[in-house]
Order: sequence, then C-alpha cells, then structure tokens
Amino acid sequence: MSKHCAIIGDIKGSRDLDNWPETFQKLTEILQEVNRRYSEEILIEFNPTIGDEFQGALRTPERAFDVYTFIKASLPVQIYCGMGIGEIEKSQDDDKGLRGSAFYRAREALEECKNQELSLIFKSQNQKNHADETINIILMLIWTIESSWTDRQKEIVNCFRLHPDYTLSELGGNFRISQPTVSSILKASNYQDIYKAETHIAGILRVK
Repeated sequence: MSKHCAIIGDIKGSRDLDNWPETFQKLTEILQEVNRRYSEEILIEFNPTIGDEFQGALRTPERAFDVYTFIKASLPVQIYCGMGIGEIEKSQDDDKGLRGSAFYRAREALEECKNQELSLIFKSQNQKNHADETINIILMLIWTIESSWTDRQKEIVNCFRLHPDYTLSELGGNFRISQPTVSSILKASNYQDIYKAETHIAGILRVK
C-alpha cells in the first residue's frame, strides 16, 4: 500500500488581515521555494487552492515535517495545517480531482486543528494509533510553548529554523544583536527542548 503524505494548510485569521494581497504573494513565493527545495520528494506540487488554503503532497512522509517547518517559519502569519498519510489518486495530469486516504486524513486533521486552535495535527490511519498519538501530543506541547513566545523570540527561532547552519554570531548579525543576547533569547524560548521534540517527530516520520 502506498504511503504518500498530503499536506493541507490554512492561513489563520486571513479575513482580518489588512495586507492579504501581500500575504498571498508571500505564500505563493514560499510554496514555489518548497517545490524547488524538495523537488525530489514532491509528488504533487504545493500551490494555493481556494480562499486562504494551500496543499501539496510528498512521495513519502520522510521530509513532511521539514516542509511544514519551512512554510511555518517563512510565513509572517500563523497557519493551521493537516498532515495525512495514505494513498493518493490523480484523475488528470494537471493535479485536478485529487483524492485518496492521504488527502481525506489531511483534511480531517486540518479541521481538528481549527477546532482545537493548534498549528499541526497528523493522521496516518482512520483510527488513533500509538505513533499518531505520540506525534500529536508532542506537537501540542510544542504549540503550548510557542504560544507564549514574544514576537522577538518568534523572529529569532524561525530564523534559526530556516538557517540551522548559522552560528549564534551569524544569527545575531541578522538582527544586530550580540551572541549572548541570541543565546539568552533561545534559552528563554526553550528552543533546545523544541529542537529535540521536532527532531524526534521527524525521526518517527522517516520510518513511517
């Protein structure tokens, strides 16, 4: 049985955004970069769909969390995101008429995200299982920590997520702050714990 991974996202509070055209343009550019950066893993290219939604699919879930993290860290606004593993059917070559268990599960996960005010929910089966519960509990804890961050903490952490090869000095240079200040901000953000949790999730998906 195929184990593709569908990802469906939604811009949180898009109706209240004053700069929606700029946000939509930024989203489009980010999705284009996702398609370029993860081209070998992509089964269906990521694109905006209807309203404030976007979607795409990967051949396997191995890099799914990396894709999600890249989109989340690159956007200046918050998103809801549903991730589903399963089969994918394409009725045409132009990616219209997409369906299959991966998309159904991603849609269900997205709706749960909205209802629970979470950033990401993951589904690999129709019924709950241990791996899904483990991932979603970790995601909920990550979101709980992130929701307490200041705007400055979000900026620093997201920049670090996008540039994991940066030294603290290089990261500080982006914001014109010192290395000790960067270190203090990351420590106050509990980023080391967040990083371990995100690495653990990525590891689980690589063996799915």
